[in-house]
Amino acid sequence: MKKKVFFCSFIFLLIILLGLTWPSLLGVTANSDLVYRIPVQGNIDPGMVNLVQKGIDEAEEAGAKAIIIELDTYGGLVDSGIKIKDAIFVTQLPTVTHVGNRAWSAGALIALAGEKLTMAPGSSMGAAETRPREEKYISALRKEFRATAERRERDPELAEAMVDSRLEVPGVIEEEKLLTLSASEAVDNQVADLMVKDHNQLLEELTLGGAKIVTVTPTPAERLAGIVTNPAISTFLLTLVFLGLFLEGITPGWGVGGTLGLVSLGLLFSGYIINGIASWGLIILFIVGLFLLVLELFVIPGFGITGAGGLLCIFTSLFFIFPTTEIALTVIPIAVILSAIGVVVMVKYFGTSHFWERISLQKREEGYTATSKNQQDLIGQRGTVLTPLRPAGTIEVTGKRLDVVSQGEFIESGTEVEVIEVLGSRIIVKSIKEESD
Repeated sequence: MKKKVFFCSFIFLLIILLGLTWPSLLGVTANSDLVYRIPVQGNIDPGMVNLVQKGIDEAEEAGAKAIIIELDTYGGLVDSGIKIKDAIFVTQLPTVTHVGNRAWSAGALIALAGEKLTMAPGSSMGAAETRPREEKYISALRKEFRATAERRERDPELAEAMVDSRLEVPGVIEEEKLLTLSASEAVDNQVADLMVKDHNQLLEELTLGGAKIVTVTPTPAERLAGIVTNPAISTFLLTLVFLGLFLEGITPGWGVGGTLGLVSLGLLFSGYIINGIASWGLIILFIVGLFLLVLELFVIPGFGITGAGGLLCIFTSLFFIFPTTEIALTVIPIAVILSAIGVVVMVKYFGTSHFWERISLQKREEGYTATSKNQQDLIGQRGTVLTPLRPAGTIEVTGKRLDVVSQGEFIESGTEVEVIEVLGSRIIVKSIKEESD
C-alpha cells in the first residue's frame, strides 16, 4: 500500500512538472492580412513577459501586418515592464500600443514603447512612482521613461514627470505631483497619437481595415502559472509543502502529508518554471536538500553539517524561484511562520485526538491500523533496543516490538531505554544508561 501511494504521488508530481511545462506545438500559418492583438491585462510580471514574447514570435512567424499591444493594467514589476518594452523595440513588425482603460506604472512604459500610441476615450496613463521610493530607483526608471519617449519622438519631460514628482512641466503638471494623463490630455500634449473608440476604428486609422485580428491568449498551463505565482497563493502553497512534509515525517508509511506536500511543491515550482523564473536546477537543489535533511534525521545521529546543508539547499532553492528579493523575503518568512503555527496546533491539539488516530498509521505484522489510545500507557515503560536508534529504530517492550525514535542521539542495540513521550504514532525514548551516568 505504501509503495502504491508513493508511486501515484510521484507520477502525479511528474505530470505537474512535465505536462504543464511542455511547450505548445501549435503554430499559425503565414497570412499577410493578420493583425496580432496581445492583451496586457492585470499584473505585469514574468508571465506577462512570456505572453507578449510568444505573441510577437507568432506574429513574426505568420508574417502579420502589425502587432497591437492592448493595455489595461495598474502596473507590476518594473523589470518585467522593461523586458516587454525591449521586446517591442526588437521586433521588425509595426507595433501599436493601445490603452483600453489604463496604463499605470510599468504599463505606462510599455505604452510609450509602441511606434503608435492610441488611447480609448476615458482612459489614462502615467502614475509610475517607484516602490520603494528611493533616489536610485527613481533616477533609473525616470531615465528609462525618457529614453523610451525619445526613441518614439514623444515629449521626454512629460515621460519623466510620470516617474518623478519633483519635476515640474509648466502648463501641465506642478512640482510635487505625479503626472497622469487622460486620453485627451495625452493627445493634446503629443504623448499619444490619437483616440479611437474601438478596434474597427483603430484598424481604419492604421489603414488596416478588413484585416483579421488574432488575439493571443495564455494556455491553461500559463493561466495556472499566473495563479500560482501570485505571492499570496505562493505563500499558501509553500505553507502546505512545509506542513505536509512535517506531517509525513511524524507518521509512518506514506499518506496524506507526503502527497499534499509533493503536489503543492509540484504546483509551486511548475508555476515559476512556466513563467521562466525558476529552472529544473532549483528543483534538484530542493530535492538534494530534502534528502540531506532526511539523512540527518533518520540515519546520522544528532544534528550537524548534513542537516544544516539540507536546510541551506532547501531555502536557497526556494529563495531563487521568486522574481525579486522583496517577494522572496515576504513569502518565505510568512510561510515559515504559518507552518510553525500549524505544527504547534497539530501537535498540541491533534497529537492524541481521534482525528490524529484516523490519519496516523502504525505498522503491525498484519498491515497498517489506526494508532491505539493505549499507546499513551507506554509512557514510563522500559524496553531494550533491538536495532540501533539513528535516531529511529526498534525496541522491545513486554514482548512487543515498537518503532521508536530517540531525542536525536545514537543509541546502540541492547541498551535499556524508557518511553518518555507519545505523539500520535511517534514514540520517543531516552537511554536509561545515560540517565544513570
